[in-house]
Amino acid sequence: MTIGFIGFGKMAEALWEGFKSTYSKAYAFDPSPARQIEAQALGIQVVTTIPDIMEQSTQIFLCIKPQSLPDIATQVVPLKSNQELISILAGIRITTLQDAFGTKGSIVRVMPNTPCMVGAGMSALTFSDRTSDAQKNRLLDMFRLTGDAIEVPESWMDAVTGISGSGPAFMYRLAESAIDAGARYGMPTETAIRLFANTLIGAGTMMLKRDKSPAELVKEVTSPNGTTMAGLTEFDHHQIDQRFSDVILKAINRSEELSQ
Repeated sequence: MTIGFIGFGKMAEALWEGFKSTYSKAYAFDPSPARQIEAQALGIQVVTTIPDIMEQSTQIFLCIKPQSLPDIATQVVPLKSNQELISILAGIRITTLQDAFGTKGSIVRVMPNTPCMVGAGMSALTFSDRTSDAQKNRLLDMFRLTGDAIEVPESWMDAVTGISGSGPAFMYRLAESAIDAGARYGMPTETAIRLFANTLIGAGTMMLKRDKSPAELVKEVTSPNGTTMAGLTEFDHHQIDQRFSDVILKAINRSEELSQ
């Protein structure tokens, strides 16, 4: 399989970092000279047109902004039956992609996230009806090179976008708050980052490996009149649970808007 990227932004770069140990050859099209240089530095051959990408590649990764699809659609050639289009575009449905690229090849929607760059990504995939079980398994294994990957129905993809696609940015904002709290007590930024990042990793691992709900895990940390209880009381006073849910719902709603 030969990979081609239509658009080589940060997410495409993150995916290539995960794939390159297994997939040695790739092509990229990107109108930005800076991104062309970056692709070349990563061992990717830059081409000058989108038809060049589609001629050279069996797996075509669509990594543009969703708003750019109408312009890109005027430049593509129809997929061949042996090709796969893998779209990371938030909110863009398979039927819309079929209108642009045709129905002969397999079309896959995937929502990855930037931790793919360090092998700790989370990707959710949904497939067109032209995707065989063998293709599905191969593509899931491909994305597991960058972390974890699961298959979901397309109706869940907007929610996936809000929870895990945009999720890292929300975690980084929480990290900024933790760093600020540490700084008030003279703690260096590097120390606060190490403490908070490893706490995120540990809490995530506990949720995945312990057969307990998040609410039950909260109880395990919390003792009466202790430090955790003091923090949770403030959590409840400011309705942080509801506010954080609203943050995710805003991202989900934006994904839904992009499909229109």
